[in-house]
Amino acid sequence: MKKLVFLAASVAMAMSPLAAAEKVVIQYDCIPNYANWGGVTEAYRQETGVRVPPDMKGSSAAMAALEAEKANPQADCAYYSGGIGYQAALKGLHDSYKPKGWEKIPAGLKDPEGKWWTVHTAHIAFIVNTAALKGKPVPQSFADLLKPTYKGMVVYDDPTVLGTGFTFVYCVNSILGGGADLNQGFDYLKKLDANALNYAKENVYNAVLRGEIPIWINADGNGLKMKYVDKGPIEVVIPKEGTATMSLVMGLVNGAPHKEEAEKYLDWLLGDKAQQLMAEAFFSPVIPVRLSPTLEKEFLPASAYSKSVVPLLSDMAAKADMIKQRWLKEIKKPA
Repeated sequence: MKKLVFLAASVAMAMSPLAAAEKVVIQYDCIPNYANWGGVTEAYRQETGVRVPPDMKGSSAAMAALEAEKANPQADCAYYSGGIGYQAALKGLHDSYKPKGWEKIPAGLKDPEGKWWTVHTAHIAFIVNTAALKGKPVPQSFADLLKPTYKGMVVYDDPTVLGTGFTFVYCVNSILGGGADLNQGFDYLKKLDANALNYAKENVYNAVLRGEIPIWINADGNGLKMKYVDKGPIEVVIPKEGTATMSLVMGLVNGAPHKEEAEKYLDWLLGDKAQQLMAEAFFSPVIPVRLSPTLEKEFLPASAYSKSVVPLLSDMAAKADMIKQRWLKEIKKPA
């Protein structure tokens, strides 16, 4: 009798909602230590029970995966740097969706048909581990980064894989006053190669925090989080020549396998709680939220961004493949 009771209880447990397959939303490019996606998705799980697993693809890798899986989509949504998200939409990889809060997003930061929209913004900056500099001065400009004293100390992301690296490679030309041929930007990148430690193919947040990478050209928010949340020996420098504003965008995947759950998640990302969590990771929310006085002071002042290039996403998308091929040919270090 005891065996029968145990068996019945086991069957009941297996059929219970708790034992049923958990609800998930698959987001490509969901790197826990970029823009605090780990904290954002954990808050969503706690609130809804829906899990959004980490995914270490960068923007370009996410787009490539969506293309490869187009006939049988595996992801529900994707996160990108703006130009790559725009390009993914042009390739037909996104469905149209306008999440709740859509009307609050400025017109220039969303596609009129809902094929992509900005979830937050950031700026290109130098994230400097001052302890790893071992007494060397903190670089203040792109010109400084070319000095021999920083040989083997500089890292930026591989632009063929990660969207922030692509944004930097595209925008450095404009920041330095180059023309449409991009030659001035590529000339600079060739010179910078002499001081490059490597070109990161995956998120190196923790390596920078540990001092294994002294200087990382990346999003300012990641550096501010290292400084104020992780309490690392970090300085965030906006180069004297200027910076670039970077829109980070979302899109609903065309043929998303968990479309209904994905739409709920995308709605939530534009709500106050998610936007606040993004702000606490020092990425500027696209929907205005109230910041604490302490947090507001920890953001860099608006004056730091007075010389900021705002790239045209359509141009970034149009030139993306050419820029990546040119970078592979002219810059990338041999394996």
